[in-house]
Amino acid sequence: MNIVLIGSTGRCGIYEYSQILLGGFLQMGHQARYIGARNKDNRDLRRQLRQIARDDEVVIFEYEPGIFDLRGLVVQMARLRLMGKRVLLSVHEIGPAKYSEYHYILNRLSQPARFRGPLELIRLMWATVGVAYRYLTLRVFLALSGWFPHRIIVHSPRAETDVGIVLADRQKLCYVPHVVKQLEGDQGVLREDLGLPQGVFAFVIPGFLFRRKRIVEVIEQLPDDVELWIVGTPSKYDLGYLEEIEAYLEHSDKRERVRLIQDYDRMEQYLLAADAVVLFYADGYQSGIACLAVGARKPCIFSDLPAFSDLCEAGLVVRTPEELRQAMIHIQDSSIYTALAWQAANLRKRLAPVQVVAAYCNDS
Repeated sequence: MNIVLIGSTGRCGIYEYSQILLGGFLQMGHQARYIGARNKDNRDLRRQLRQIARDDEVVIFEYEPGIFDLRGLVVQMARLRLMGKRVLLSVHEIGPAKYSEYHYILNRLSQPARFRGPLELIRLMWATVGVAYRYLTLRVFLALSGWFPHRIIVHSPRAETDVGIVLADRQKLCYVPHVVKQLEGDQGVLREDLGLPQGVFAFVIPGFLFRRKRIVEVIEQLPDDVELWIVGTPSKYDLGYLEEIEAYLEHSDKRERVRLIQDYDRMEQYLLAADAVVLFYADGYQSGIACLAVGARKPCIFSDLPAFSDLCEAGLVVRTPEELRQAMIHIQDSSIYTALAWQAANLRKRLAPVQVVAAYCNDS
């Protein structure tokens, strides 16, 4: 089968996911390739999709509102349908708050009065026209984005719920768990190469630095005689968090046991070198980092969120900072650690790229 994956050109979770998925298609013997388009650039998307050939059978859009402009996406899906292609829309995140029209409507609702008397009524009527136009436009294109694909694929319970804003026909919906990249590496060798201590139990928080990861709260609960490695880079969508972490560490008695490592390119190596992964998120749709942890066979500590429901057997689930501290102590117990590592290895097999790709192909 000839398959084309469409996604972002920039480094992000969707791009990384697409590359893992692409490898799975190739491993299964399909002719597959990836086409990246600049984020929310309809002209570039149109130009890149000219690469789709006559013998390409399936086109898969790996979608999140920050990657594709909704109108441009709908137009291209319609065009591909007219070309006779089978179109799959793989939805990673969706929701009203992801779109500018939603924020425009909220802004108008909270806007204070400007004039006295009849002039204010005229202004309100004009504002109502703007609100109605944006509401109608958004809902029409959301509906079209549900109509044109042959199948819509979601990867998390939250996306499965929120995709209801585009889709009434649940028969078009398919739930496919997030693919797990298979990571390999010798922990001792990696620690030596990375200049990390050999004889200490180490937790790691990998990936971009977002406040929703509650990294400061994790540091506060760090038990004695262990280390915490924070491996990643600041996100342009959550500026200033690295500085907050650094400011907290300056006055913390745990600063000697916390390593801030801004090395995104070797993040997977640090993950393999660690003993366990902490994902004490306040919120989240899904987590590519959690899938990487399972791919490395690492026991995890998860927040009690639906985002981790497909992976929770590979870790301990916590709700409060106090439970987090207890979990960070308990996971060091050899019997608990061994059981969780074994369950992570089983999950890794079940969610390997070839297994997830098979689910995509069944819908193709």
